[in-house]
Amino acid sequence: MTMHSICFAGLSRDEQGQVEAAFAQANAGNRWQLASESEAGVVVVDMDSMYGQMSLMKALSNGKVVVALTAGARADTDYRLDRPVTADGVATLLAQIEAGAPSPTPEPAPEPEPVAAPVVEAAPAPVAAAEQVPEPAPAPAPVADPIPEPEPAPQAEPRLAAFLRPGALAGPVRVQVEGAPALVIDPANKVYFSGPALKPLLPYATADIHEADLQPVDPATLPALASELGGSHPLGRLAWILALGGHNGSLAPGNGLNDRYKLLKWPQTEREFPRHFRIATVMMKGPALLTDIAEQSGASLAEVCDFVNASLAVGVAEPDLMLPSEPEPAKGGLLGRFRR
Repeated sequence: MTMHSICFAGLSRDEQGQVEAAFAQANAGNRWQLASESEAGVVVVDMDSMYGQMSLMKALSNGKVVVALTAGARADTDYRLDRPVTADGVATLLAQIEAGAPSPTPEPAPEPEPVAAPVVEAAPAPVAAAEQVPEPAPAPAPVADPIPEPEPAPQAEPRLAAFLRPGALAGPVRVQVEGAPALVIDPANKVYFSGPALKPLLPYATADIHEADLQPVDPATLPALASELGGSHPLGRLAWILALGGHNGSLAPGNGLNDRYKLLKWPQTEREFPRHFRIATVMMKGPALLTDIAEQSGASLAEVCDFVNASLAVGVAEPDLMLPSEPEPAKGGLLGRFRR
């Protein structure tokens, strides 16, 4: 690891290409080289993304020189690269790092000049007791404004995944959204009827589906529907694909971004998602952070979050929670004598 190796981490694919093109133009004499996040001495972190703070803490803990890529005026690092990125901006950054001079911070606004204190006139002579003016009655205390009632919590968006919970459906139903094949759910037998592929069902993950959109199905027609729609499959496969595509690359609410996640057993990896095999391989080695899983598997952080969401939904993964250690029992007493 040298001070002349640099990595641009956490950028979108389009911006990654633009930034690397600006770097190539600014890298006169090829004094700097691009490297991976684990090998680079300088890491440029996208502080405007939702995972910027987590990437920042990881880079600092590994002893990296960290540069904040941001459109704002403030950054918690010694170096800053302004967005949008230009070749001149990259050249200035490289020169600052080589010289060891931090990026200049915006000067604070000048404080207003102090206003001269008003001249206090001498108090008049005290009035005789007979001529003293009676003090006015104290003003009534102001009435406090009524405390506003808290706003009701926003209702969860209607999603098909909510209808897969036990007891949510009284019987088999049929549903179809635009751009996706028809789907029949049989909760009693815990199966659904559709084709064997999962990717065509992704529109169901984010579609608004209300109870009125679910058409009841006569149980006697289920065998014919299974043949018509492409066969029956375990309901867990449907829950997996709905969780995979239901959060747009973000971790599902209730799960910690800084937690370590592990696989309890090898999931059924689909050929439609070849990168999931590499993600699962990393997670089977032991609990790991989301950023470490992405780095070791070569997948993006969004793909890792989607895979973890799906694995948590069907119970093949769980967060590795650190439980407090139990206190050691006292060595005295009967138990202690038995041990000795």
